[in-house]
Amino acid sequence: MHRPFLSLLLLVVLAGSLIALGEGRPFASETGIPAGSSYDQTSFAAELHRISEILKKKPSTNEMAALRDSLPKRWMVATPEGWFSISSETLRNQLTSLSSENARTWVNHLEEEVEWPAQNATHSTQARDELAHILARPEFGAVRPPSAWDLFRQRLALWVERMLLRLFGGISRYPLGGEILSWFLVVVAVGIVALLVFRFFASRERVNALPPSVDVTAVRTWQEWIRAAREAAKQGNFREAVHSAYWAGIARLEDDGVVPKDRTKTPREYLRLVVESAPGELGPAPAPREPLAALTSGLERAWYANRGARAEDFHESLRHLEALGCSLE
Repeated sequence: MHRPFLSLLLLVVLAGSLIALGEGRPFASETGIPAGSSYDQTSFAAELHRISEILKKKPSTNEMAALRDSLPKRWMVATPEGWFSISSETLRNQLTSLSSENARTWVNHLEEEVEWPAQNATHSTQARDELAHILARPEFGAVRPPSAWDLFRQRLALWVERMLLRLFGGISRYPLGGEILSWFLVVVAVGIVALLVFRFFASRERVNALPPSVDVTAVRTWQEWIRAAREAAKQGNFREAVHSAYWAGIARLEDDGVVPKDRTKTPREYLRLVVESAPGELGPAPAPREPLAALTSGLERAWYANRGARAEDFHESLRHLEALGCSLE
């Protein structure tokens, strides 16, 4: 009579124990965390550092055995990419063989592998920030990706390059055709050079064949220039008086046909056009070179050198005009 009651009581106790066990330790499928020793990257790196420090102290045989026995068969490490299972068998084998140096080397290498992604992410962030700071400078304001036109030109250049490589690559199989093409290119190059030389000399001939410029006819006669010189002298402007006297002499020589009617020439060019008669030859009377040279010197001093002029300079210019045949009455 008591045996069924005891059996029922035992079943109730076992059921309660299972329920309590299920509430205290949830299954891995419910939590999403694998069973075993679980770490994140930081805590796993700290665990490896702890093991490395133990091995650094040259542990005894008993200490190495205790360390080996304390290791899990595998570490479960959580990363942003997911869970990774890392076996500790290699480390346990090295501890079994009492090779603390090899064990420490393996642990340090694994620690570096664990810490590298975090360091690389930090360095990448710093590099991106530095790059953004550099590209924000004014000199990079015009930096832009290639436009459609740039891409088209690149594709065109690549296409031309491929065509040329295909053309010249096929020439090696046909020596005669390659020789003909080479001579053709030489003839074309020589023809282009000859054309450029011909155009150069043709342009020079056209320049030399241009008609001479039309002579500039003086607006004033030599009498008008003399009157202008005297008016300037009356006003005390002897610099202008000397200037007008010079051009009165030039106008007189133009009338006599000694110099051309071309006012684009400089005083020295006019002077070079006037040639004295050779000894024994009959020249024009009066000889124009000496008075023109004196008028030119006076003009250069008073007008171009800006040294000013006095009444004596003006009267001297009038005497030179009389020597050129100008009537001052």
